[in-house]
Amino acid sequence: MMRRLVATAIAAYLVFLIVRLPANLLPPLVSEQIPDLTLNGIEGTVWRGAARSVAYGDIHAGELEWKARPLRLLLGQWNTAVQLDGPMSTRADIGFSLTGKINISNASIDGNLTAVSRYLPQAPVLALRGELSGLIKSLVIQEGDLLEVEGTFMLNNLAAGDLSLGDFSAEAATPGDGTKRLVFNSVGREGLDAEGELSLDQQDKITLDLLIRNPEHLGELSGLFRKFSSEEPDGNRLRWTGDRALLNSFL
Repeated sequence: MMRRLVATAIAAYLVFLIVRLPANLLPPLVSEQIPDLTLNGIEGTVWRGAARSVAYGDIHAGELEWKARPLRLLLGQWNTAVQLDGPMSTRADIGFSLTGKINISNASIDGNLTAVSRYLPQAPVLALRGELSGLIKSLVIQEGDLLEVEGTFMLNNLAAGDLSLGDFSAEAATPGDGTKRLVFNSVGREGLDAEGELSLDQQDKITLDLLIRNPEHLGELSGLFRKFSSEEPDGNRLRWTGDRALLNSFL
């Protein structure tokens, strides 16, 4: 009985020490898992604090606030509720496990593609516009690699240059073979009538497969595809393949 009381007291004291740690200890820990993510203007503590400027590479993401749940440490995981306010506003629960995995859950996303795409070097090629919203039920990252993802998304008023594409729904999942898939479909009667899939396999090969159901848009989309792909259309199907390094350079 006494040993249990002592162990509980020690654990509670350790949790107390951790929540009092200054927040400026976080950036090097975060950069180990997500090398291109930087936090500036750090305030508060590890338990509750804020970063006045968050960036991923050249992309300014906005301001971040967090509130940790330190008692989860007793279960071997540091869990934090975060709120990101910027071009792509996000609310999420993030867990950091002792094995080095980052688990993101219940993440809501709401933002404007125009505000985000201006930070992307190749954005002028596509000139994407539209509103993105979604819910990521689960996303797992380890050592910078995406292991699992599950979520649903909506793209409204999507456009590329002068081409109006309409509204799309999408669902992200990781089947048993480890391939990450984003399956999307047009919704409504305006714009493009299409369905497709964007996938990333375990060999870091990326495939975009798009089936066009209204052929009047095929010529315009083929011209758009040729701006970043040398592959020719196959009937009413457009297909692009590449590797992850090519996608990173594109973004």
